[in-house]
Amino acid sequence: MRRTTDINDLAFGVIRARMRLHFMVTPKGDRHAVKYFVIGHPRNGTTALHKLFEVNGIRSFHDSSDWRTGRFDAFSDFGQVRPVAAFDRVYPNAVFILNFRPLRKYLISIATHHQKVFTVQNFINEIWRRADYFAWVLRHFRGRDDFIAVNIEAPGALQAVADFCGLTTAELPGGPVQNASNRPRLPQNGVNIDAALRALGLTEEADRGCLVSSLHAEAERKDLLAARDSIRFVE
Repeated sequence: MRRTTDINDLAFGVIRARMRLHFMVTPKGDRHAVKYFVIGHPRNGTTALHKLFEVNGIRSFHDSSDWRTGRFDAFSDFGQVRPVAAFDRVYPNAVFILNFRPLRKYLISIATHHQKVFTVQNFINEIWRRADYFAWVLRHFRGRDDFIAVNIEAPGALQAVADFCGLTTAELPGGPVQNASNRPRLPQNGVNIDAALRALGLTEEADRGCLVSSLHAEAERKDLLAARDSIRFVE
């Protein structure tokens, strides 16, 4: 099955445009301050990273609404729709963190969170959106030392972020898993996720923490792997 344009593509396009405009017209605060931007998808350890910043005394903002960069120093939730390139231009001392987890677990988590049945095509489209976003991030931050990509389910993931950011502690009250969902999983979503992964040939890959998807053509994949190897990452 091929990727199609769906309502989420349109919605995310509108959200990105609105967030770029909001950032353009709102106060920036100290442009030379150290800022911490968590730029991965929701349901990928964003709450744990938010609390990691808080326990280290950093003013952290965790919300799907516009990030108020002039008032806070760390930001998380829905990072994939934020004006990352603009943040990068305005705050030269900023640190960027791409948080992710194995694809299958991400799809299960996001579907469970919304408590609705998504079609096989919905999941295929989301898989492609995620892969394309990761590709953009890897190209943008190629060779940079102010960027880290972290599989939040990897052993020592929070410690890796803490070390990278120069934080004092990686210990969180209640442990490293925060905001775990207690909502019931809808069985049909599991069936449709499996079907989407089979259709794209990603059944095995989806259980690993992969930054570069085999969805990409060979030449592009080779370039993305080189970009991945030029940055700090924990898969």
